[in-house]
Amino acid sequence: MRRFASLFGRRGILAAASAAIVVIGTQVVLQLLSSIMTAGLLLAQNNGDSGLNQVFPAYVWGLVLGVLPFAIGVFLSLWLLAPIAAELHIAHVVTRSLLAVAAGALVIFLVQLLGSLFHNFDRSAGQVFGWASGFFTTVSSNASWAFSNALYTAVTAAINLIPLTVLSGVLLWIWLRAHPAKHPVAGLIDKV
Repeated sequence: MRRFASLFGRRGILAAASAAIVVIGTQVVLQLLSSIMTAGLLLAQNNGDSGLNQVFPAYVWGLVLGVLPFAIGVFLSLWLLAPIAAELHIAHVVTRSLLAVAAGALVIFLVQLLGSLFHNFDRSAGQVFGWASGFFTTVSSNASWAFSNALYTAVTAAINLIPLTVLSGVLLWIWLRAHPAKHPVAGLIDKV
């Protein structure tokens, strides 16, 4: 119980949150601009409402199922697993930022996989998980599709967000060097 209390009593939550906010804020703005450009192109092509009705929901679902889980993974990694501290070398900062990318990709993978489970809800059979009923015995085409789709989404997001996350980690490190913490910051990987 004491270890559990010390886990959530860790310091450095604001630093980790600021790095995650940089990632999510930048992605929100970039995706919003992309959605506006897509809407403008659809209006210019006179496609009418058929394509325009799908731009905003796609933007929202992209944020909810992609950017937000990634930012949560980055936050948890930089807070609990491998926080960035002022005394680290730049190589350690980049490595910890890459670990945060991996954590963000893992959260996206899990969210996408769970989303696929509930997307394939089979109401007629009364099965909550649809294709997952035979998931552990035989690999069905739906299960393999859901797994590969979730993996593809997570890897694509990780590759696209590596530069932004590393930049966020380096900017956080620069800020922490200029404003040193009065307490030591350590994560789970720092325990020997």
